[in-house]
Amino acid sequence: MSTHKNYGRAALFSLISFTGWTFSDTLLKLVRIDGVPKGEILFVSGLSGMVIIFLIAAARRKVRNLQPRKWSGLFIIGLCQWLSFLFWLAALPHLALTCMYAVAFMTPVTVAALAALLLKEHLGWRRGTAITAGFMGVIIAINPIGLMENSGKWLPYLAVFGNMACTATQMLVLRVVSQHETSECTAFYPRLVILTAGAIMCATEGLVAMAPLTFLAICASGALGGMGWALMSQAYKNAPAAAVAPFHYSQMITGAILGYLIWGNVPNAWLVCGASIIIGSGIYLVRHERRASRTMTRQN
Repeated sequence: MSTHKNYGRAALFSLISFTGWTFSDTLLKLVRIDGVPKGEILFVSGLSGMVIIFLIAAARRKVRNLQPRKWSGLFIIGLCQWLSFLFWLAALPHLALTCMYAVAFMTPVTVAALAALLLKEHLGWRRGTAITAGFMGVIIAINPIGLMENSGKWLPYLAVFGNMACTATQMLVLRVVSQHETSECTAFYPRLVILTAGAIMCATEGLVAMAPLTFLAICASGALGGMGWALMSQAYKNAPAAAVAPFHYSQMITGAILGYLIWGNVPNAWLVCGASIIIGSGIYLVRHERRASRTMTRQN
């Protein structure tokens, strides 16, 4: 199998994944899930995600890959996904998708910062500059002056930052877990944690009778999320993480298009400027990581 073919397949899988996740967010935002208990959303979404991951594994005759070796790391990833999902659901009805993605795009930069702090990875001035630029981009994108004039957006933005922190923590744990677990396991069992947490929350929050369209939208959202994780794992099989990560930023384009077509949201100059800085720093960072990885490989 040629290298070009591998990279092309990785690009296709990652683009489908990120586009699917954008449509997943759009579905949840479109059906106005405010009146549905979060536990019920988590349960339905987790179950539909597990079903689609199992079907994909079965179609590829890789059901055996769903057998985990250790539960602890998968549980931590699932816990991070559960918390990040709760934060995302809290912010989704109140912010445009492009505003949420601008903050979420800080994840690669935050992972690099946490890796230097917690895993004692070498930071260096290039990584440090990219991290600083990324944080400055977020400040510009959220426009603190505008937030002071519209205090109702403070809490939704804090929720998106919470989502980003949980996702970054998940990525750090995934670095360790992926060394001994299959990609199918890292996609399937965190969804089981979400389903279980949703069931526990349902027992305390209660249930409501969802409209058929809302139920189908949540099922489709969960299925798109599960399919995205399964395809993303295949993307990482075909190309290095540094080659896949930049496709994350395609969500800004699809999110902007869907936001404009459905809700008439037009990104302002602050958001465009800040998002450009975030995307630029993120792409520079992953390119730097790829060059550093190649240098270490040649030295070894």
